[in-house]
Amino acid sequence: MLTDRQQDTYNFIVHYFEEHQRAPLLSEVAHGIGLSSQGSVHNYIQALVNEGLIERAVGRSRGLRLIEQHNESERLSVILPLLGKVAAGRLIEAVPDESEIDLGEMFSGSGRFVLKVNGDSMIDKAIMSGDYVVLQEQRTANHGDIVLALVDFHDATLKTLLINNDGTVTLQPANADYEPVTLPAERVMIQGVVVGQLRTYS
Repeated sequence: MLTDRQQDTYNFIVHYFEEHQRAPLLSEVAHGIGLSSQGSVHNYIQALVNEGLIERAVGRSRGLRLIEQHNESERLSVILPLLGKVAAGRLIEAVPDESEIDLGEMFSGSGRFVLKVNGDSMIDKAIMSGDYVVLQEQRTANHGDIVLALVDFHDATLKTLLINNDGTVTLQPANADYEPVTLPAERVMIQGVVVGQLRTYS
């Protein structure tokens, strides 16, 4: 359930999209709902993100996107047949199966978003340039999670998060050609945790 102010914020964003065919700036949202504090608007928008009503792209001034709402019965399903197992080590007999995999159920969910990987700093975690990673938007992460981190409110990067005992965190690449970066924890904002990965070959 949204508060009245959160609902006002959502209604303004919807109407702004309908009228201008683009996302509003934070200052425009504040002016539109009669607030002088952009900090309060930021909190309302974060609540809408948490409710799965909008998405917010990191580092973009007009980075808001409306999420189409569906009932559970209307949820888009992408179902493929699961035909069995295949050897990636020793040769084994291929055993037919009659199951199915619902990719929508596997990857969709409130607060989920996708980023295309650009760069090779995570190749030893089998995350290649051109892959798509599925992330769960959240502001906290555990030691060892692969995260989308925002450094100094500006630079976004995909790295393994290492939480140190001295109040710092290390953003650990998975490629010997890159050096880990250790920073005070307050300089690093977690934007999401990797929960899945997609790759195409055509």
